[in-house]
Amino acid sequence: MQSPGCAIICEGVSYAYRSGEKALADISLKIAPGEFAAVVGHNGSGKSTLAMLLSGLEKPGTGTVLVDGIGTHDAARAKDIRNICGIVFQNPENQIVFEKVHDDIAFGLKNRGMKDDEIEARVAEVSRQLGIEKFSGSFELSMGQKQRVAIAGVLAANPRCVIFDEPTAMLDPRGKKEIHRIIVDLHRAGLTVVYVTNLIDEVLAADRIILLSGGRIAGAFRREDLPARLETLRSLGLETPFILEAAEQFRARGLAVTLDDYTLTALVDGVIRSGGKAP
Repeated sequence: MQSPGCAIICEGVSYAYRSGEKALADISLKIAPGEFAAVVGHNGSGKSTLAMLLSGLEKPGTGTVLVDGIGTHDAARAKDIRNICGIVFQNPENQIVFEKVHDDIAFGLKNRGMKDDEIEARVAEVSRQLGIEKFSGSFELSMGQKQRVAIAGVLAANPRCVIFDEPTAMLDPRGKKEIHRIIVDLHRAGLTVVYVTNLIDEVLAADRIILLSGGRIAGAFRREDLPARLETLRSLGLETPFILEAAEQFRARGLAVTLDDYTLTALVDGVIRSGGKAP
């Protein structure tokens, strides 16, 4: 069973590359325990750097990042942070080390000094959870299957938060759908989820959407406020959700379409409810 989610807090965080180029400037935000927070921005907006800072893999140049109350600058607590917060990267091949799926999932647990019987139990549990019990050779899998193995390796450590840094960028539509389902299930199980992407359509299940532009927070709002923020997305050059664009088009043609959710089913239901009547 997964542990309950944890809070992550950034206060006045800035970060610069070794070249001196600033990646992030004055970032302050709080991600609540069990929240599904989406970080959306163009390539180069600083979102992947923010993911690394939130996970403790990088340290801020100025400001503070707290993971479950532990400062990521505290080298003595680095192991604690890694146990609390896991990260899944864009390319699963960067996280898969061993030829056998079992060995890859078990690797992190062995490094933590767990007993063999505990390791076997955790590997079996996450394998069932992600539907990869029958996977054998890591390098023979599709990219979507490899990403599920990479996620299993993170979940095996029983983290309280998982950060996903563009986890579907290299996947086909079927693989994307599988990973999205896993992420939603993790959130429903109580984990804190941070999802980093440049595609707004990928995060319509998030509780909150945080917009990054030029290394700064350009907006943050709840999912239910998304329809009122379409112009903000457009002003930043970001795509707007297909479902909301379609609903706008129907309204422009005289249909009083309302949405209960941002899904295709909700859109179809909204069109049916409209009865062809203008608003």
